[in-house]
Amino acid sequence: MRCYLMVIALMVVADPVRSAVFHVDPFKGSAGGDGSAERPWRTVQEVFEKGLIRTADRNGRIRNADGPITGGDTILLYSGYHGEINARGYHNDQTITIAAAEGHTPQLRRIFFSDSSKWAIRGLTVSPSFAPEYKADRMIYVVDWGGASRDFVVEDNTLFSSPDASGWSKQQWNDMACYGISFICDNAVIRRNTLRYVNFGITVAGQKIAVEGNTIEHIAGDGIVCSADNSRLVGNSMKYFYKVNDNHDDGIQFHRGVDKTTPIRNVLVRGNRVVAWDDKVSSPLLHSPQGICNFDSPGPGWRVENNLVLVQHHHGITLSGLTDAVVVNNIAYNPYGGEFLAGIVLGTTHGKFSCENCIVRNNIVDSPISCPGSNICDHNIIVKEPYRFFRDFDKLDVRHRPDSPAIDAGSADSAPETDIDGLRRPQGPAVDIGPYEYERTLDDESK
Repeated sequence: MRCYLMVIALMVVADPVRSAVFHVDPFKGSAGGDGSAERPWRTVQEVFEKGLIRTADRNGRIRNADGPITGGDTILLYSGYHGEINARGYHNDQTITIAAAEGHTPQLRRIFFSDSSKWAIRGLTVSPSFAPEYKADRMIYVVDWGGASRDFVVEDNTLFSSPDASGWSKQQWNDMACYGISFICDNAVIRRNTLRYVNFGITVAGQKIAVEGNTIEHIAGDGIVCSADNSRLVGNSMKYFYKVNDNHDDGIQFHRGVDKTTPIRNVLVRGNRVVAWDDKVSSPLLHSPQGICNFDSPGPGWRVENNLVLVQHHHGITLSGLTDAVVVNNIAYNPYGGEFLAGIVLGTTHGKFSCENCIVRNNIVDSPISCPGSNICDHNIIVKEPYRFFRDFDKLDVRHRPDSPAIDAGSADSAPETDIDGLRRPQGPAVDIGPYEYERTLDDESK
């Protein structure tokens, strides 16, 4: 009897949370369907408009009590145009996932949530170019209007203002380029999305937001803008910036708007790539942004590591007002020529907060590092002979040559455990300087 009860208890513990899958197909579905694979609904816009989702407002009052979709369920979207999602006051007890069905590319004009929580958006293609009438907008927009939004995952989506805006004029960029992903939210993950032909790529404010592994290319404004405390900007790639207005474009910028005194706390900036342009794209509007910059807000407890910044600008990595921060194993370099040198600067914010008790170590730069006051600056290299250090400088390949003086020249103190590509440090007797760790081959060892 005791063994029998134990088996029953184990079965109860192992029983997963029950959930349902619903199907939405613009070609095979109908407004009178039941959401099954055999009788799918027509568009996700209709799913929301017809009240098919049982959810709650921010005070816990149930909305759409008869809705068949509840917390923990998945809504699979099939290829075709689904309109848009416009959701206000949708709080779930468990995450509801809206995802592309396997092998399908559902299309939406935009996705908007406010005063909502526990949603996952996965594998969708979002662009105003799909709509019958084009209107520039924020393509995925999660905000706190009317109440806080929280607990969102937005991953593996594709966003673009236009599928190909390579021939746009300045006026077209200003009139038609959309913001990509904009969040005013707590506890969110924005991961592995691809954004093209956008004004600003990703903007985040709130608490505990992770922006990871996103690719943002063809940008008219900033790549990423962050004012979120306890945030992670990790492994994002930004390339091809266009000068179309008076915005001071940045790869990654931190600020709170007019507020120059409220700190942005505990930020991790790791393994991001900011490249102004390369020879694969040609346009008279291409120009260089600033790199990774904080000019306005105090920043306690930041860590900036393994980033690659290649810009034709005097702000490569410029960080003002940081305290107890580490800036380690980055490269900030101008490979394009001209009068500017990128480099690294620890500065004073517009609100007059200076950097204190920071470490700047193991970085590769093209000019002397500005590291005043109580800050520590060591084991950095100013590279004046790039062909001596970099594998293929003309093609912007700044990995180490086998005989680079940066190999084994760094300090292990405060260095990240892996490099920008995830290779463990050190590979040799000591840590390499810069974001890359040189991986020795058998041929190297025999020399």
